Amino acid sequence: MDEEAIDLKPIFHKSFNENILSLSSKISNLTSIRSSQQQTAISDVLSKISELTLELKDASNYLPAYDQKVYSEQLKAVTEELNIARKSVAPRSKFSFKNRRTGSSTASASSDTTLTPAISTPQKPASISPPPPPSSNLQTISLTSLTSTHTTPPPPTPQSTILSLSSLTSCIITPSPPHSNYFTTTSINTIKSSILILPKISGPAHLTSLKNSVLVISCHQFRLHDSSDLDVYLRCRSRPIIERCKGVRVSFLPEVLKGILDGDDNKDDDGEGVEEDKWNQIDDFNWLKEGRPSPNWRVLEEGERIKREMWERVLEDNSGVGDEGISGLLP
Repeated sequence: MDEEAIDLKPIFHKSFNENILSLSSKISNLTSIRSSQQQTAISDVLSKISELTLELKDASNYLPAYDQKVYSEQLKAVTEELNIARKSVAPRSKFSFKNRRTGSSTASASSDTTLTPAISTPQKPASISPPPPPSSNLQTISLTSLTSTHTTPPPPTPQSTILSLSSLTSCIITPSPPHSNYFTTTSINTIKSSILILPKISGPAHLTSLKNSVLVISCHQFRLHDSSDLDVYLRCRSRPIIERCKGVRVSFLPEVLKGILDGDDNKDDDGEGVEEDKWNQIDDFNWLKEGRPSPNWRVLEEGERIKREMWERVLEDNSGVGDEGISGLLP
């Protein structure tokens, strides 16, 4: 109905362009920060570009094709801006003399330390390849097209910070032990009759088409689309968003899983208190009637939540959702 609809285009436009401006500012400042901090700053920018790419993909169902093209061009431009900045802060090749008798073939196969100083343009050293595009630096760890399987994604690394799960049926996904690196983003789609206990996501979680499943996740942003009959045990630092969903039930993270997902990161910088958790402050984009709760989601009652011993059983099980006791945990 019209009174329940909201025009998301201006909201997306404002948020997207603010992020693009912020990225451009960070890229411009790369040359002014210490060299020991530049790689971390570059990784942060790459992660944000990946996040915006996923957000644009999520918004494709309501953005006109022309707008999508414009936003896509902005992402390409900021990526190229980053590539140029990376060239300017890349370590310069070391200067050394080379014995002419070694021949050109040796030079082409050698490291930068044997480059011939010469009369070449400094901006384009002959033997140095340009930096690879961001996509080759941030790799995605993917699990796809699995049935009746219990598996654990490999832990993230500085080069692999994106987690992708797709086309899983009757599967159990459990996290590896707490790690020094975190996934910055996750993209999950087409999940049926499965239990997903995900490693911590330090940034956004984009989820589409989860049905008759259980999800446990700790993230900074939560966006759920086109899903039904889903139980979500959630820790989220911003207000979660759902759209075109029904039968969603939510609860806080189970105590038995907090240490696995968050470790000690639920405390503030002084080691005291707990970060704000907005797991039950959900914004339903298809229900905006003030004073009336959305019929598309509700909080799990205490008696409906999965008990500690069953969580332990899920973690220890070595097969998919085939066991009668475990399959009984599904909504």
